[in-house]
Amino acid sequence: MLYGKAIIEKDILHIRSLDVPFSKTILAQLLIPLLFVAVFIMQFFREEGPKRNIGIVLWGILMLTRLPEILDRLIRRSYASRIPLDRIKAIKVEEEEPYGLNVNVTIHLRNGRYRKLVFRKLEQQYEPFIETITHHITQPQPA
Repeated sequence: MLYGKAIIEKDILHIRSLDVPFSKTILAQLLIPLLFVAVFIMQFFREEGPKRNIGIVLWGILMLTRLPEILDRLIRRSYASRIPLDRIKAIKVEEEEPYGLNVNVTIHLRNGRYRKLVFRKLEQQYEPFIETITHHITQPQPA
């Protein structure tokens, strides 16, 4: 999600983060899932005994439940701060609730990754943003 500005200059989408809570930073988004993987691996190096086996089973179950989220954050999500508009394949708009304050815009890239941006609904800034990107997507691209 974006806490900042999205600016389009010279057919490149620039994403600038201004005031981001730590839980939403790239470091926290990648470090926390990797800590689960590290703790799971460390369970194999504990001393032999029932605690080790129980730890491996519990952390294994936890890893299996968190695996889709970890793979999504590591592989599918894009963390690029500059995205050329010709790499954008599709754009999807989702409103959180009928009377919610935010609009989620998901930008799907040609390489299979995606980037989520959050816009304030009351400021109506997402409409010209979406129009600009969809206009660029529908234009024929030079080969």
